[in-house]
Amino acid sequence: MRSPKKSFIGDRNGGIEGLPLQLLIMVLIAGIGSAIILGWMGGLQAPSTISAVHASANEIVLEDSDKDGVYVGDGIDLTITVLDQNGDPIEGASVVLDGGGLQDVSGRRPHGVTDAQGRATLDDLTASHIGKSLSFVTVTVAKSGITSSRSITIPVVCA
Repeated sequence: MRSPKKSFIGDRNGGIEGLPLQLLIMVLIAGIGSAIILGWMGGLQAPSTISAVHASANEIVLEDSDKDGVYVGDGIDLTITVLDQNGDPIEGASVVLDGGGLQDVSGRRPHGVTDAQGRATLDDLTASHIGKSLSFVTVTVAKSGITSSRSITIPVVCA
């Protein structure tokens, strides 16, 4: 008598011979998929950020030449330099100065846009302050497409 033909379909005990091959195929597919994902991620760059903002003046000094308690400064020139995380200049960043009684020749809040060297030059500004106290000018810098904005303060000293 012959033994009946054994069918391995649906037989969990009979599939052990194919397990190492299936495992090898799964490891190979996982390795290729990981390599593709890591290669794609390696080509990504971090978004630019405004890393540093520098002003040409450490402070603005106002004087009360006529002793009436109003401290004034005329012809104030400021250059603001904006750099990214690599230390490269950022062109086209908006620069706004606020506070300290600082105004441009039109009597408005001074503002500008950085050039190819990352500089915004604001010339012939005036400032006034009543009373001998310390105030500050806030320099705010922002650019569309850059994930962060930065600000610095410049003290306004009444001498």
